[in-house]
Amino acid sequence: MAGPRGEYRKSADRRAQIIEAAFDVFSRGGYTATSVNEIARAVGMTQTGLLHHFAGGKLALLEAVLDSRDKKAENTLEGRTGRDFLAGLIEISRAQAGQRGVVQLYTILSAEATDPEHPAHDHFRERFERIADAVTAALEETRDAGGLRADVDPRTAALSILAMTEGLELLWLNGFDVDMAEDVRRFIGTYLIDPL
Repeated sequence: MAGPRGEYRKSADRRAQIIEAAFDVFSRGGYTATSVNEIARAVGMTQTGLLHHFAGGKLALLEAVLDSRDKKAENTLEGRTGRDFLAGLIEISRAQAGQRGVVQLYTILSAEATDPEHPAHDHFRERFERIADAVTAALEETRDAGGLRADVDPRTAALSILAMTEGLELLWLNGFDVDMAEDVRRFIGTYLIDPL
């Protein structure tokens, strides 16, 4: 007989499987066209069984998928500042080149979430704001250390870097031959006295 810890572990493992299945289904059809039943079938469960783990339904699944991906990026950047943080952005771009499904999911959901009524609208708005703030802070730290060109406004540069990374992902998904990590490295380097 499994004790409380064993039951908790099984439940946590099942939740992870469901999140992975939701990721796959959302990345193919986006949020709007995806049903909870479709995700349940993908993981070999009934809709009722899935809702036992995610009582909030499709929205709770979407939030779990988005949080899972965001945590991976945050872990890459944790504790990094200035130039080292900027180098971390390049690492994230390099990792994403091997995760087409992740990039595709975020691109689809980001486009859908431009509608203020979309359930992920606030998530994406806040995510972009967090990224822009973090990149701005890294550029300010780089400036304070004497590594940023004098004519560069950190906030404007941060927004440009964010737009560049999002745009490169879209081009890459559409079959353009781009090296996201190298292109991001070169672009960030245009703001620095000594490129990365």
